[in-house]
Amino acid sequence: MKNPLRILFATGGAVLMVACATDNSTSPLASSQAAAALITAPLSFGVTNSSFVGNSAPTNGFVPMGFSANENDGNNNEHEGPGWGGFMGGGLGEGFIGGIGFGPGIGRGPFENFGRQEADDNDTEESHSFDHSDNCAFSTTTNRVECPTMTHDGLTITRSFSFLDAKGAVQQAFDTATTNTVNIKKSVSGTITHHETVTSKVNGSSDLTVAGLASGSTQRTVNGTSAGSDETSGTRDTVAFTASRAAGDTITGLVIPIQNDHPTFPTAGTIVRSMSATVTIGSKTPSTSSRREVITFDGSATAKVVITHDGVTKNCTKPLPHGRLTCA
Repeated sequence: MKNPLRILFATGGAVLMVACATDNSTSPLASSQAAAALITAPLSFGVTNSSFVGNSAPTNGFVPMGFSANENDGNNNEHEGPGWGGFMGGGLGEGFIGGIGFGPGIGRGPFENFGRQEADDNDTEESHSFDHSDNCAFSTTTNRVECPTMTHDGLTITRSFSFLDAKGAVQQAFDTATTNTVNIKKSVSGTITHHETVTSKVNGSSDLTVAGLASGSTQRTVNGTSAGSDETSGTRDTVAFTASRAAGDTITGLVIPIQNDHPTFPTAGTIVRSMSATVTIGSKTPSTSSRREVITFDGSATAKVVITHDGVTKNCTKPLPHGRLTCA
């Protein structure tokens, strides 16, 4: 293509988390570490499109913290997990809670650069971007813009785009005035070495569609799915460990009205997020931790959030856009 394409992710702006969860596993230290593995997203989520706030840089690879060969009493509670006061997996992206505004001097709202050509590096969203090759080309077979495989920090990344106008007609490139719907599919795999001797095998994919991007649109609608995992092994404080993490989300019918001059939050739709982790430290019995978050938008200024963490379910609320998550 004549001009490079760039993917801009609308999942920036991590929500602060409070480490206040408890765990009832028979191995308190290992259990705490399994819960702590849910704080950040698997490394693949720094590349794919999802509601998770991920980072694929090697320095963000997961390793257990605060233990040594002689620590067996489980009293180290420094890293117990995301707790009930925040979202797992790096947080919930700003575009999904109304943290990005529309209007002069503010921008064109959440997902404004989703799939756009020649994206501005001074984007108003917190974004993670990868430059596309000039060799990206429209395929008449798939009706998609297909890009060559690229590598980044040890990861192999594939991606393709679909552009539609307001009538659903296929377009060969993004047009700032007429493109209404963009779909981006991505996959990622590879092995990352981090913390000197720790390695993580990474896999992930995403399929995200944003409609309502054309000039004059009154709302944006977001639907998509993602999944990712990392398998990690290495040593920490001379103790060998392994960690396995898997996560995914499903975004269904998320409707974001377009309203000038200030941020606007979703008024309909759901986001279902899940994550699990298994951590084995030395010769200890493997322990696991899992979490599921169901976020529902009903038109009010408060999102309803149902969290199930290691079998315990709590009904929570989150004032939009930046109110604190509180659970009953």
